Amino acid sequence: MLGLEIVPVGTFLALLAEQVLRTALAAKDVVIEKESFKVLSKYLCDIEPVLKELQLRELKDSQAVRHALESLKSDINKAKELVDKYKNRSRFYLLIKCRHIVKEVQDVTRNIGRSLASLSLASSEVLSDMSERVHQLHHEMQKAEFEASLSQVRILEKLQQGLKEHKTDQGFANDLLEEIARAVGVPVEPLEINKEIASFKHEKEEAAARKERAEECFLEQVIALLSRADAVNNQEEVEMLYFRRVQTIKKFTTEDDHIPPFRSFICPIGGNVMIDPVSLCTGTTCERACIKAWIDGGQTSDPETGEVLDDVSLRPNIRLKESIEEWQELNYCLKIRNAKSRLLSGTESRILDALNQIQELTEQNPINKDWIATEGLISIVLSVVGSSQKSVEETGLITLMGLVKDHPRNK
Repeated sequence: MLGLEIVPVGTFLALLAEQVLRTALAAKDVVIEKESFKVLSKYLCDIEPVLKELQLRELKDSQAVRHALESLKSDINKAKELVDKYKNRSRFYLLIKCRHIVKEVQDVTRNIGRSLASLSLASSEVLSDMSERVHQLHHEMQKAEFEASLSQVRILEKLQQGLKEHKTDQGFANDLLEEIARAVGVPVEPLEINKEIASFKHEKEEAAARKERAEECFLEQVIALLSRADAVNNQEEVEMLYFRRVQTIKKFTTEDDHIPPFRSFICPIGGNVMIDPVSLCTGTTCERACIKAWIDGGQTSDPETGEVLDDVSLRPNIRLKESIEEWQELNYCLKIRNAKSRLLSGTESRILDALNQIQELTEQNPINKDWIATEGLISIVLSVVGSSQKSVEETGLITLMGLVKDHPRNK
C-alpha cells in the first residue's frame, strides 16, 4: 500500500477499506482457532463501512487524521500478517501453538480498536451521527477476550505432561496423535498423518533457521513423541535404521551386550547418562532437571568448573542428545543380537536370559518391538514356547504379550 503522505486522504481510505475487507475474508480461512479468527473477521467487516463512510463524506485532511490513519493502517497490516502467518501452517503445529495464537489475535483486535477510536476522535465533525456505533465497536474490541477451546487445552496439557514424564510407550503416542488429528480435522490414516508430521518437521527446521533454540527443541520433543505412534512409523525407514545400526556394531563380539557411554554423556551433577541435555553459558552441559534444581537451590557457579554463571539461561544441546540416542540404539541392537544367539543356543538358562532381556528391551523403547520383529525373534520365541519346559513356556508367553501390546503389526 502506498504511504499516506503521497496520496489524498480519500484515496488512502479507499485502499485501507479494501485491505480491511481482504484481511477479513482471509481470516475466515484459517483452519485452527476458527472462532478467534472469525471474531477478528467480524470486527474488520464492521470497520470497513466506517472507512467507506468517511471517504464518502470527504474527511478533511489534518495532522490528527493522518496520524490516526497511519496507526490504523499499521494495525491492519499486523492483522494481515497474523492471518498470513497462520493460514497455511501445519495443523498439528497450529494446535500446539493455540494459546499463543489466541493471545496474538486478542492483542491485534484490541490494537485495531484503539486505532479506530483515535480516528473517530480525529473525524468527529463528519462522524457525529455514527459516533455511538463507532464507540460501541471500539468498546467491544477493547474488551474482547479470546480463549483456546477446552478440548485443545486438554490435549496440550496431556502433551506437556507426556513430555515432562518422558513418555515413550506407543499406546500413549497412539492416543495423543489420534486426539490431535481429530481436533484439527486430519484423518487418522498413515498417509495423511505422515503429511502432517512432515509439515511439522518443516516448522522445526524453520525454527532452527531463525535460531530459536528453545522452540526447535520443543518441536523436536513433540515430533519424537508423536513419531512413536503406529500411524507415523514408516516400516521401511524403521528397518533401514536398524540395519544401519547393526552395521556399526559388527566390530563387537557376540558376547558384548553393552557399549559404555562417553564421558560427555554423563551429567556432572547427577552422574547419570543425560536424557534432556542443556548447555550453560560456560559451555558445560547438564541434565535439565539437575541443573534447574541446582540453580533453584541458590547455586550461582558452574557445577563442573566452578565458574560464576553470568547468565543462567539454558540452551538445549540437540547434537549431544542425538549422539546419546544413537548410543542407546546401538546398545539395543547389541542386546537384540545377543538375545537371538541365546534363544538359538538350546540351553534353558540362556533361553530364559534371552526372554528376560527381550522383555526389558520392549519396556525401554517402543522401537525395539519393531527391531526385534525385524531380526526375526518373534518366530524364534514362538518356536521356543511350543517346544520347551514349563518355565521357558511361561516366560515366553509373557515375552510375546509384551511384544504385541499396543503394537498392531506384531499381532
